Amino acid sequence: MEAVKKIFVLTFILGTSLWFSACMEESGFNIVWEGLEVEFEDASRPNGTIRKIMTKTNDNQVDQEMVRVNLVGRQLSEPVNILVGVDPESTAIAGVHYRLVNDEVTIPANSSFVDIPLEILTGNLGAEEMPDLTLTILDAGNTKISTNYNRLTIEIRLSCPSDLAGEYSTVTVGTGGTVNYQVVITELEPFTYRISDITGGVYSQVFGAEDNPAVFTELCGEITITDQPDLVFGDDTFNGTGRVNEDGTIRINWRTEETEESGVTTLTRVIE
Repeated sequence: MEAVKKIFVLTFILGTSLWFSACMEESGFNIVWEGLEVEFEDASRPNGTIRKIMTKTNDNQVDQEMVRVNLVGRQLSEPVNILVGVDPESTAIAGVHYRLVNDEVTIPANSSFVDIPLEILTGNLGAEEMPDLTLTILDAGNTKISTNYNRLTIEIRLSCPSDLAGEYSTVTVGTGGTVNYQVVITELEPFTYRISDITGGVYSQVFGAEDNPAVFTELCGEITITDQPDLVFGDDTFNGTGRVNEDGTIRINWRTEETEESGVTTLTRVIE
């Protein structure tokens, strides 16, 4: 009787395994994507958009950039010819803001990408201009074009000299009253900085807490703070805007999204 029970259990386990395996196959868990298509590498960025920030030094300046097109899937033994076009609704003007050196490029045989040369005519850019260039993949021969990543928008922006790193005395007026403090701004990369306390001393002087650092960007005097974490109290984010004034002082309007703490911080560089 025990032998019969063991045979029954083994048969049940084997049958269950086969059934589960069949279900896995039908559900697609063991399917490996074997497609083949071309796409812009950076089109997977939010909104299919990247930003090129140019620093202008003269009116004849031309900057060389590259836009990569990937072959997603196995490499091929023959080249893939790519035709690239410009969306007519682009606000960037050919010959004024950019020059597409060649609208026909080739992914070589046994390769997975090609870089499309793009010239940014930085010398023609004005500080008030914000041209957007949208490229599209129009043709790839017998190779499929990605339906999700066949368009890429390039925001062409002109930077200005930026040197905000240093120590600052601050005055903050907001929900915490008026607070005097000192902060340090550190450059992380061009046009991107970290301020040692985005609250300008409110967390320290009003709540007896730690400083809350945050990262901000600065482009031609305009400061932007986007979704910076509240590292002190948690579960909140800081957002804000600001401006670098002509006299070198900085004015930042910041706020928390959940607790609605806010303030206007004026920063004056400490000269040693």
